[in-house]
Amino acid sequence: MNKNITPLILIVLALGIYFTFTQSRIDELDVIKLVNSEYIKAIDNSKTVIDKRDEVLAQYNNIDPANQERLEKMIPDNVDNVRLIIDVNGVAARNGLAIKNVKTATPKDTKEKPPAGVDISGAYNTATLSFETTSSYEKFLNFIKDLELSLRIMDISKITVKGSDTGSYTYGVEIKTYWIK
Repeated sequence: MNKNITPLILIVLALGIYFTFTQSRIDELDVIKLVNSEYIKAIDNSKTVIDKRDEVLAQYNNIDPANQERLEKMIPDNVDNVRLIIDVNGVAARNGLAIKNVKTATPKDTKEKPPAGVDISGAYNTATLSFETTSSYEKFLNFIKDLELSLRIMDISKITVKGSDTGSYTYGVEIKTYWIK
């Protein structure tokens, strides 16, 4: 009888240890395996993103430096109000105009929202530049055409006109421009 009791006690003891200690550890191990698989997926995704970034960077580096400069001017990666004013003033000067009463505003100042139905997902911000200039209609029209041909993406959002008897008009212009976040 002693021979049969020892194995039976050991079996009961093993079952007790399994249900009180080992099973909870196995459950913890399953949770750790699940978290580990999520980490492995994240690492794989990061490798994919790194590969894509390297591919895009290689394509960007293959672009001619002059064209890279043009791209950076078209959609800059920061707001540079001074550069914007200098660019617009240069276009105005080429057309014999002088700008005055220059004011700028950034999204912090304007709390501007994107147009309805447009999901920009935080891709860009806008800056607003407003100024006045006095000239004939023809010079002003040439100035607007030159702004249109400028590399910098700009939208003229508002134009006001004050007439005079001399043939020169005072134009108030509001321009919106963009930069990548």
